[in-house]
Amino acid sequence: MSDRPLTREEVILGYRMLLGRDPESEEVIANAMAAWPEPEAFGKALANCAEFGLRHGSNLHALPPLDAGLNLVETEADAATLALMAEKVGGYWTRAGEAAPHWSVLTEERFLPHNIANNLEAFYAAGAWDAQVVDATLGRIGRSPGQFRHCVDYGCGVGRVTLQLARRFPQVTGLDISPSHLHLARETFRAAGLGHVTLTQVMPDRLMPVESCDLWYSRIVLQHCPPPVTMNILRHAFRALETGGVAIFQLPVWLQGYRFDVASYLAGTPGAEMEMHAVPQRAILELADWQGLVLRDLREDSFLVGRPGAALSNTFTFEKLR
Repeated sequence: MSDRPLTREEVILGYRMLLGRDPESEEVIANAMAAWPEPEAFGKALANCAEFGLRHGSNLHALPPLDAGLNLVETEADAATLALMAEKVGGYWTRAGEAAPHWSVLTEERFLPHNIANNLEAFYAAGAWDAQVVDATLGRIGRSPGQFRHCVDYGCGVGRVTLQLARRFPQVTGLDISPSHLHLARETFRAAGLGHVTLTQVMPDRLMPVESCDLWYSRIVLQHCPPPVTMNILRHAFRALETGGVAIFQLPVWLQGYRFDVASYLAGTPGAEMEMHAVPQRAILELADWQGLVLRDLREDSFLVGRPGAALSNTFTFEKLR
């Protein structure tokens, strides 16, 4: 438990992240600071309150049964097919970025185009959670942000998380397949005066346009890609990692009733809507091993995909040894 007292800013951030709104008044903020002596206790109190349960549903962290059946997933495709699938997915995100860029990243009503002006600060403040994920994960494996030179934020969108990473690393590259999202991200970083951030568009025939980095991060991104596309992204990301580099990424590894084969997928309407996919854990572990990476940390986080008991998501942390 931390001895550091709860701050006003942490009360506001906690409300925004866990309840999706600001505190009702300054009195509520003051009462929270008086009632809970430190951030951890306050966070637990919010997570146990009735409003949180109504917002997120009961049994939020429920895991699938131990005897849940395997997903049948085709994880490989030839180069032309990969490019076609990536083009379809990219088309969706380009349209989403043009219509509702912030909402497409965090699908809350307050981030819709007609509400975003009053909630833009809250939108970018939500990226602080990812920064905490990075800090805490590196700490668990005995590393710290200061040991890394070049961080890649894969699926950066409008720069919500990239902005936080830019405060930790001397060189940051944000990658996204949507030019409309990247346009807004560039405006954000230009306004912030952060010249050490590079934003690059992912192309269907070049899914990982960075040759070298020592920290690779991605969360709530890969789940929207067909499994062969995800595997191709990870393959190139692992190759780009320098020796001693670390990859931290989240991905569903099981979805109830899910199966994937390339022919059926292409026979449907790929890219017509936001897609949710899973890649079996074994395929990811085998790919990492083949590329000279060792698993350093693994977290189950089913709440990220919003389907308690019907989904299993993992946050993987690998270190490259050779």
